[in-house]
Amino acid sequence: MFQYRPERIIIDKAVSAEPLTEQICASFPEVSKEIVDNFAWHQDESNADPLRNPLTHGKKTLHLKYFRGASFKVCPGFSDKVICCNYFTLDLIENCPFECTYCILQAFLNKPVITVHANLKEILEQVRQRTTVQPNTLFRVGTGEHSDSLALDPVLGINAHVIRFFAKLPNVLLELKTKSKHVDHLLDLPHGGKSVISWSVNPEAVVVQEEHKTARLNERLKAARKASDAGYKVAFHLDPMIHYPEWEKGYQELVEQIFDSVPPERIAWISLGTLRYISSLKSVVDKRFPNSRAFLGEFVPGEDGKMRYLKIIRQRLFRNVQQRIGKLAPQIPTYLCMEKSSLWKNTMPHQPQSATEVESRLTSSLRQLILMET
Repeated sequence: MFQYRPERIIIDKAVSAEPLTEQICASFPEVSKEIVDNFAWHQDESNADPLRNPLTHGKKTLHLKYFRGASFKVCPGFSDKVICCNYFTLDLIENCPFECTYCILQAFLNKPVITVHANLKEILEQVRQRTTVQPNTLFRVGTGEHSDSLALDPVLGINAHVIRFFAKLPNVLLELKTKSKHVDHLLDLPHGGKSVISWSVNPEAVVVQEEHKTARLNERLKAARKASDAGYKVAFHLDPMIHYPEWEKGYQELVEQIFDSVPPERIAWISLGTLRYISSLKSVVDKRFPNSRAFLGEFVPGEDGKMRYLKIIRQRLFRNVQQRIGKLAPQIPTYLCMEKSSLWKNTMPHQPQSATEVESRLTSSLRQLILMET
């Protein structure tokens, strides 16, 4: 699996004395470092070589930044047009060293470098303040919105601090979502049952074709077993599901491989979602990954503006997986990500009409998991 190493580290002066900055710099003693008042990436001449792809080359710069906004917020996928799960995100890193062909970050992020929000203590305090005022709410918080949660962690060492912090919060559950195999450095941490490590998974054929630089499927499942054996609850996201020639067999085998690797009682949830993308992404992918097959097939614009498979195709994909899960481990909570209520009908064992209903079903199960671990 690909191991990340930056070519240079740019440090904003505002975080030059932060403990996380010192920790990260110590991990790369031979990498050049520069302290600046405020890194202006769009004026960075090192990324102007016409022979090097700016998105690929930009990731070789690691930018340590003081983040001044609200890092803790409602998931940006929330919409009145689709059913969400009332998820919260925590922005710690922007951009990802992996190269999944379908990744929306290629069209979404406005800068190509990998950015770490180094004022970690201040950011975590936002979580404490927000969740303390709603003690009866169980917050599900994920760090994998703008980057893979664990891809960089063996060298950055951020999650050891985050896991310890969340272990002390009574009503918050942390999710670390990844396509990596990097769990060894987390296994002995005192997580207190408050951290779930989850894997985004696809059949091996899709991993090889579309998920470059990531861990192979068997590596992800082995890592999930390690985490489970260490006392972590784990979760899986079959998302984005790809409609490829042997999809039916591929996804049924994937479900079986998951349950062969991790005892079902250790799995907190499984989510399902099909490939969806904003229209501007396809031209980026065509240029960067000409051999990708992810966007083959018939797509139509959805009410949320994203391109999606035809409804009948999405239902077939979801039903195929849900029926297999229902047969092998019906007790595991499952849900669809960013779909209308009509897609749940004749697809899932329950048909929620709102985000509140999805959240209620998940949290009732999760509260029991937390009680079991504490």
